[in-house]
Amino acid sequence: MKKFGAFFLVSALVGVSQAAHYHTDGIEPYYNPKELTQWIETVPAENRSFLFASEGAMDWWLDARFGIFVHWGPSSMLECSMSWGRLGPRPQHSTDGKVTKGIPQDVYDNQYKLLEAADFNADEWIKLVKESGAKYFLFTTKHHDGFSTFDTAYSDYDIMNTPFGRDITKEIVDACHKYGIKIGFYYSQPDWNHPLYAEGKNEQYCEEFLFPQIRELMTNYGMIDIMWFDGLGRNADTWNSGELLKMIRELQPDIITNHRFHHPPYHAGDFDGPERSIGRFQTNRPWETCTVIGGGWAWMGDAPAMPLSQAISLLVRCAGGGGNLALGVGPTGDGVFLPDHAKRMREMGQWLGQYGESIYGTQGGPYIPGIWGASTHKDNTVYLHVLASWNGVLELPALPSKIQTLDVLTGGTAEFFQTSEKLIIKMAPENINPINTLIKLALEKSASEMAPIKTLEIPVSIGAAATASSERSPNKSASNVVAADATEFSEGIFVKNTWGPASKDKEPWLALKLIEPKSVSQIKLMEGKFGSGSRVQEYVIQAKSSKGWKTVHAGTSIGGDCNILLKEPVESDAFRLQILKWDGYMDLNSFELYE
Repeated sequence: MKKFGAFFLVSALVGVSQAAHYHTDGIEPYYNPKELTQWIETVPAENRSFLFASEGAMDWWLDARFGIFVHWGPSSMLECSMSWGRLGPRPQHSTDGKVTKGIPQDVYDNQYKLLEAADFNADEWIKLVKESGAKYFLFTTKHHDGFSTFDTAYSDYDIMNTPFGRDITKEIVDACHKYGIKIGFYYSQPDWNHPLYAEGKNEQYCEEFLFPQIRELMTNYGMIDIMWFDGLGRNADTWNSGELLKMIRELQPDIITNHRFHHPPYHAGDFDGPERSIGRFQTNRPWETCTVIGGGWAWMGDAPAMPLSQAISLLVRCAGGGGNLALGVGPTGDGVFLPDHAKRMREMGQWLGQYGESIYGTQGGPYIPGIWGASTHKDNTVYLHVLASWNGVLELPALPSKIQTLDVLTGGTAEFFQTSEKLIIKMAPENINPINTLIKLALEKSASEMAPIKTLEIPVSIGAAATASSERSPNKSASNVVAADATEFSEGIFVKNTWGPASKDKEPWLALKLIEPKSVSQIKLMEGKFGSGSRVQEYVIQAKSSKGWKTVHAGTSIGGDCNILLKEPVESDAFRLQILKWDGYMDLNSFELYE
């Protein structure tokens, strides 16, 4: 049975039914919070059908899996995060009055008077999006700072009052329509520049500014596919969202929306959206990870793009978890994508040109992503994306179906054995692809009917005692990388602080002493955020035995996504990461051990 989680669970209140690509059996994290149903009950009955997408409107998005997200405006001329880099008031936000650094308000707010964007070309932008393999494009029409990148009758703080003087939003939409790319508008309901919002007159602000501006966006640009709100976590009634969605869908009947017109944990709208982290496995409600290719939201200096291996891993782990990826790329104030970012986008497109069948139009699972990688499926076909460092032997729980054939799409051959409990795949190490070894399984049964299959338990390193050769500062303690207990788990992240060794430490190490000996076969390391490059050039992982430390793995790079399958399980009560070559500065976010 395929059901759209949000519609399936609240359809009695909303009065609509939906067909979709998602099933509700098995182990699923999505829940239908009572706060959402309670809010829906406050919406007039005649408006409830406008709260979610119309029949079939989500189909293209569910198949797309990949979009490009651009934040751009006057702040793109400054080396700062859009809106958040402004040293000024943030009305109705918890940080208002607490900001102590950033671009001075008078500089930030007047930067639009210098915006020429002499090198902007909408066709070039969208051709690059198409070359990346992305199927949709999200563009910031107004961020929290209040600047409108479209021609609006309701503000002078807009693109038409810059030296650029053209409706960049219209040019982008026209190019998207020309090249067959779906278009979505990011729009921030909060507006730190608008006097009515600054005075807390929200009802008047909505009536005189927010509704009229969104009406312009829904009326003046032809077909719009996505409305991507950013209400900064505020309640739906702050924006009179029931009426707002009615207006939007009367003007754009097939539009879809994200969840940020309401408090995000309520799972309103058509899809969820974890930011700067890969969403957890969730195949009974759509979701989309939004994160950046490098740097921050909008141009913040010439930050390098994440390594290609991590970019592909990011896309695959999103698809394998049942979600989409909206990858943020920030052009400069001149209107140009950084060459390094554009190169990475094209490389992603080249990979998708070869292996897109394993991403587009697929569902996540049946295997829940793990250290080894992730799986996607379509009908009777399962794609195994092996992303970890491994030696050519992959062991997974058995599939509830006979495997008819196995093909290695990235080259070479492999053999497989399946028992009632295990699926074992073996291939020659020289056939391992450094980015993603992609294995295609043809099954006797449809994978869509299979319940999700767990491939990873919680780390055995929880509660371990951590020691290190050095610590850069008191807040970079070795204990930072160890979760005290499983209650620290949040969205797949056990540890949110870091260990950093002293720069004078030539060969730093970090050791974990377990509560009792455990058999370890999988290890996760994380250096910096996902997408970060490696500042380590050589390291080993060791296990302690009666004869001392024994090396069980050697590597040359860690970075923001380092997953290791050991050649064989190792039983010990102590494991050590020994760094042999590094550039003198690093932060380690994760050192997790799994059975």
